[in-house]
Amino acid sequence: MKNISKELMELAEHIRPAREAFAEADKRRIESALEAGRLLCQAKDDCPHQQWLAFLTLAGIYEQQARELMQLARAGLTAHVVSEIGGIDAALAYLVKARLPEPGECLTVGRIGWPEKNTPFAIIKPNAAHPGYYDVAIADMWANPATVFSSTKPLKGGSLRLADGSFFDNLWHIVDRELEVPHSQREFQMMPADLVSRDGAFLFAKPTAAASDGSKTNRAANYAL
Repeated sequence: MKNISKELMELAEHIRPAREAFAEADKRRIESALEAGRLLCQAKDDCPHQQWLAFLTLAGIYEQQARELMQLARAGLTAHVVSEIGGIDAALAYLVKARLPEPGECLTVGRIGWPEKNTPFAIIKPNAAHPGYYDVAIADMWANPATVFSSTKPLKGGSLRLADGSFFDNLWHIVDRELEVPHSQREFQMMPADLVSRDGAFLFAKPTAAASDGSKTNRAANYAL
């Protein structure tokens, strides 16, 4: 390579396998953390409340660590996503920012630097008629034509445990699919829900029909309660 000495090229060759070994070890650490979290969730469901601390002592794990591992597992993040975010600690910090809004709040999700960068964004707000359920809208107001995705039925918040012990969060799965912004590049803002009611009600309006050329100014997905 141009301007690279032979000595530096040889040093790079020694660094590469060390980096690959480090990356593999980090991957195994993340996978082990997620598996431990899933097993702890199962134990939490099966263990009588008064025996939980004794169980953690038997398992050789502190209560705070168990809480964090269970939080990570319940989020339904894959090992790849946790790695993309920056590892276990970064993923835990990410989940704090990505908490679902309480009544009177709404959560916006966009690419770091929006709206100045004019990128798509998502809005998640509690559904007033169905506690524990949320309305989701994802808009790209700078596309031509502008497009809006909105769920036609409220989406249940929280994750479900699957038969294999892993967790799946349908609401965030839909946001991930429609927003198409990598987790590591997301910015979260919690704001009063009345801002959406006043300025962004159109995001949750009834979807319009597709145009004759197949383009859509408003898209919807019909997800069951």
